[in-house]
Amino acid sequence: MADKDKVVGKALYLEFRAGISTYQLLLTPDGISSNGRAVPATVYRRQISKLKPRRAWKTYSLPSLPINAFGTYEVADKDKALQTADSRVGYLATTLSQLKSYSYTLYKQPLLIEVSQEDLESIRLSKTPYKILGRITRVRRTLGFGEFIVD
Repeated sequence: MADKDKVVGKALYLEFRAGISTYQLLLTPDGISSNGRAVPATVYRRQISKLKPRRAWKTYSLPSLPINAFGTYEVADKDKALQTADSRVGYLATTLSQLKSYSYTLYKQPLLIEVSQEDLESIRLSKTPYKILGRITRVRRTLGFGEFIVD
């Protein structure tokens, strides 16, 4: 297996539906690029419908975690880790609250998708991770998600 194909984490995919709209949310993991730079967890999201089935993905990168001189993440005590986690996922919590207020419900189950070193490089370069999205499409088909839009 080439280094670029090495699995370095898992991304979380959630799909919410309300009426004729579908809200897709993808959270990629933190990682370290092949040249030792931090790649922060990133949220990709979009709302699609029958009228607009091909909307672009909007992105938001969570604050980066500190890397030590050895190229690994710094170890933090429990209180600092909890504080960091709270500040990093606050945006995501707000998004989920807004979805709930607009009557969106989780469709089927969340999906965990493997992320490779090559995927991290795309994310670091601010590119949409199309290979991850392709894996999501294949898993959705296998699990019978059907079309993105409810008729």
